[in-house]
Amino acid sequence: MGFLGTRSTLIPMEIARVNDERQLIEVSVDKETAKNGPAFDDDREITPELENEVYSYYGLQAAQGSDERSAYGEYYGDEHPGVAMGDTESGEFRKHAPEEEGVAEPGGDLDDEDELRVQRTEEELRVGTLEREAGAINVRKRVKTDRERMEVPTRHEEITVDRVPVEGEATEAEIGDAEVSIPVTEEEVVVEKRPVAKEEVRIRKDVVEDTEVVEEDVRREEVDVDDATERRP
Repeated sequence: MGFLGTRSTLIPMEIARVNDERQLIEVSVDKETAKNGPAFDDDREITPELENEVYSYYGLQAAQGSDERSAYGEYYGDEHPGVAMGDTESGEFRKHAPEEEGVAEPGGDLDDEDELRVQRTEEELRVGTLEREAGAINVRKRVKTDRERMEVPTRHEEITVDRVPVEGEATEAEIGDAEVSIPVTEEEVVVEKRPVAKEEVRIRKDVVEDTEVVEEDVRREEVDVDDATERRP
């Protein structure tokens, strides 16, 4: 169990079965139950108390004669110490029944013919993208005052007095005080200011695709097999 098979757990054979078609061992409990089962280190002995704890955890009755089994050798055989039976990240070890796949009976030419499976793992680099906020664009308007100068043509009236001598006699009725008012006009410049739309600023976001190079170290396992067997001539 765990990352790269760094943790071991015991599972009773009563809830396990061999799937020959898929070449693995299946257990009749869900993944979380198996992960949370009683764990032990490689140097820990399988005592009757631990065995009873395992059977109790999976709701089974303890097997008879468990007092005689106290270490890995009794469970997995001395020729494969530390190799767990089951579908684990570290490997799997399964003994064939005599009638399976032509394995001979004990004492035959192929006695002790077992299958040892060791999984080789390596890290794969998976790269994705995560959207994050890269800043913001702030748009603001401010009022700026400019002075403009314009020439405006205007008109006004001016008074001209001309004195012209005349001849003739004036009647007595024409002699006396009199006042005549003549209005004089001129054009006055009137300034009016009104807001006029002159320009429109449009801001939009466009998606630009780019490529970044990502480099990361990945680990992989290599399996070396040393054949130290000796055969008689």
